[in-house]
Amino acid sequence: MRCVNISSFKAMFPHQILLFKLMFNSTIHDTLNKTAYNSPGPLLCKTLFFHDVRITCQTNHPTILAILDDMLGIYPEPLRVRGEVTYSIFCYNNASEFPVQVPHDRIGTEAVRLLTKTKLKYYLSTDYTLQYHRYIALPPVNEAALTVISPHGNIGLTQLEMPERYQAKFLRRYVLLITLGQLTRPFGFEPCHAAAISAPWDNQQGALIIGASGSGKTTLSLGCAVARSGLLGDDLIMLRNDAHLINAYTITREVSVRSDSLDLWQALSFLRAFPADDRDKHYCTIEEIRTGATRIQAPIRLLIFPSLSTEKESRLTPLSKASTLQMLVDECLSKKYMYPQAQEQFFSLLGTLSEQARGYQLVIARGTTDGPRIVQTLFTGSS
Repeated sequence: MRCVNISSFKAMFPHQILLFKLMFNSTIHDTLNKTAYNSPGPLLCKTLFFHDVRITCQTNHPTILAILDDMLGIYPEPLRVRGEVTYSIFCYNNASEFPVQVPHDRIGTEAVRLLTKTKLKYYLSTDYTLQYHRYIALPPVNEAALTVISPHGNIGLTQLEMPERYQAKFLRRYVLLITLGQLTRPFGFEPCHAAAISAPWDNQQGALIIGASGSGKTTLSLGCAVARSGLLGDDLIMLRNDAHLINAYTITREVSVRSDSLDLWQALSFLRAFPADDRDKHYCTIEEIRTGATRIQAPIRLLIFPSLSTEKESRLTPLSKASTLQMLVDECLSKKYMYPQAQEQFFSLLGTLSEQARGYQLVIARGTTDGPRIVQTLFTGSS
């Protein structure tokens, strides 16, 4: 049963303290223990789930707990728990107060510029046991943040500077979701930049819609949801190999829609009243797209690679298994940094996926609305 308790760290989590001692070096676990004891206000805890992984969340800020509850509360308690992780989020008035800092001796792995223009730097500890995600402050989008992850210890810590100054969407998508993605990876989950839907009449028939920004994958997936398909996500989902069957899993119930997509789907016109961000995206939940559209999991039977064209008519081209695998690698693997071992594991997953699901290139004529109908013919096998 899920519960929320307010108490001291010592009374509530003696086993967490032990885990911290085992998994982090002495300096880090000492500062974590001190932080937990001395965090302002009561420490808040709630047990939530990400599919079949139990997430023990703890924070010193009630707004953070509410955000986590909103993100993870859609997942019911599973019949069988596959694993457990502990995720702590502590908030401070100034980044100089973070008890855990990036060590001077570290390995820099990558620096990326997020879509919000925030700079995110990735580091590893010299013994390769800890990952560091350092977010550079960029008001009014975000203040400074530092996440520390022990993948093999199933423990994550995020330290936030003045969380009330963050854009809520940034905090959800670029801090909390990235950390949860790393924490659940040891249990087989792999994040994938794609949309995922299920057939209107069968939740056991899923399709992955894969493409770069601007390829039309969000417009197509939302159009399919309007046309009675289930929707797992429009831009980011999880993949996992479950007994040699690749399933897609939802990672967030939030979707984003550009204004030009609203011109295509009359059912989405209500979103014009929603504020748009600087990329002209309107945000809402899957249930706001269509009541009952949310799906949690679906086996992947189709792989669709959309692109937009100035041609007069849309066209569909079946792909060989070799071409399907190549496109999967190009879209899902080659465009993101991964550690060598993780890259090998993900390539194996994509290989299994290319054997499991039929691949198609779908060239969509701009301004047309026939994409969802074409996808439905693929589900029925009548294309």
